[in-house]
Amino acid sequence: MQATYVRAADLFRQVLAELGPDDLVRPVPSCPGWTVSDVVTHVHDNHVQALGPARADVDDVMAAYALAIPDAPDLARGATFDSLDLTLHAWDIALACGVELRLGDDQLAFLEAVAIEAGDGLYLDEGFARLE
Repeated sequence: MQATYVRAADLFRQVLAELGPDDLVRPVPSCPGWTVSDVVTHVHDNHVQALGPARADVDDVMAAYALAIPDAPDLARGATFDSLDLTLHAWDIALACGVELRLGDDQLAFLEAVAIEAGDGLYLDEGFARLE
């Protein structure tokens, strides 16, 4: 799971590297009511919460998270969700800002496996919109 997480974090960083200051206020159509800044803050806050105060006092919470996965059962359990969060929000931001983003076969296989395992659970709590 650590490799999947690192790949997702790299993808998120790749998208952020393409942005300028004006992009932060762009609306994110796939996250209604949110701007790019809101999505970035959401991802950061999720990582800080998952790491907890003792591990989150660092400059790069995604790097700290990746390094801690093998030795932290709490992070290992959440790594699938956080990898999903990073991958999907990288896509959301890229779409909102017109950044070209290509997912690798491994990332597509990961997303498919998560979707199959979650089934209708994806739609609980309005986490995902059901496409008609």
